[in-house]
Amino acid sequence: MTMFVLLHVRGPAVPDGETVGEQAGIAGHYAFLRRRHAAGQLVLAGPFADTEGAGMTILEVESAEEAHQLATQDDQAVVDGVLAVTVRPWRVVMSRD
Repeated sequence: MTMFVLLHVRGPAVPDGETVGEQAGIAGHYAFLRRRHAAGQLVLAGPFADTEGAGMTILEVESAEEAHQLATQDDQAVVDGVLAVTVRPWRVVMSRD
């Protein structure tokens, strides 16, 4: 099974001295996550505890192209530069289920 990991970091639109969470545009990211959840594509999502503004989302979608399109065009926080994202394929070889 292949899933896609979206690695999010602080984007270029976040002013120095401010956090990602303080940006009004972060609401676009939460809306993206809700849409992916409603579509049945969201596996897991959340921030990293050790780096402000960084986090990870795991999607189960059909292709790398779809994952990239969703991550870069459907997430308004990425479009607006509040977050930057890298999309990586992840081949799952074992799970607890």
